Amino acid sequence: MIPLSPRLLTCASMITGRTVCDIGTDHAYLPVWLIQSGKADRVIASDIRKGPLRAAEETVRRFGFSRSIELQLSDGFTGIRTEGITDVVIAGMGGETIRDILSADAAAFLKSGVSLVLQPMTKAEILRIWLAENGFSVMRETAVKDHKVYCIMQAVYSGIRRRISEAESFCGKLNPAEPMTRVYIADVQKRLISRAEGMESAGNTDEAGNVRKLISEISNYLYHTEETDENTANI
Repeated sequence: MIPLSPRLLTCASMITGRTVCDIGTDHAYLPVWLIQSGKADRVIASDIRKGPLRAAEETVRRFGFSRSIELQLSDGFTGIRTEGITDVVIAGMGGETIRDILSADAAAFLKSGVSLVLQPMTKAEILRIWLAENGFSVMRETAVKDHKVYCIMQAVYSGIRRRISEAESFCGKLNPAEPMTRVYIADVQKRLISRAEGMESAGNTDEAGNVRKLISEISNYLYHTEETDENTANI
């Protein structure tokens, strides 16, 4: 089996169907693993740049999966034949970039029950806000350590549009009982503390106060979620 990083292995564990589209493929390691493991029958591996796609082509050829893995030079979903796609993986990009790919006209097919596996490297809160406001429900989310700690979420279009609090945008559906969730949230709060300190140094005390309030709300949100889960388990 081709080795996968913990981040990509977690993405693979969230695949639910048999035809996968990997946007921004990482040397086609994930597509090859999905075919090798029998997790998928067909994978479309795309990238916006020719260099990574050539590297992906070399990997696919080396493992003899040219019939099962289709390589596509594409900006997001533009030009991709989307018929039959059950799952989409977008991993290793910033949250804003993932949001822009999902909001493009070519992504309209995602509203037909396609399962999304999303792994933002940064700005996960921006992605969570967009998903909630555009009718995508996050079914599950986990934090995984791969040098740094990242969040990985599975989402599907439900048509239910809602606004989420700022604290929820940073916490999402992460399980507070999982050790890596605590590490992930601690890192989030550390970055927010640095932001508040920078604002205070610049004399923006009101804005800094709002950020420090958010830091406290994130802790309260996690605590409330954990307490609710425990109460539910005891019913």
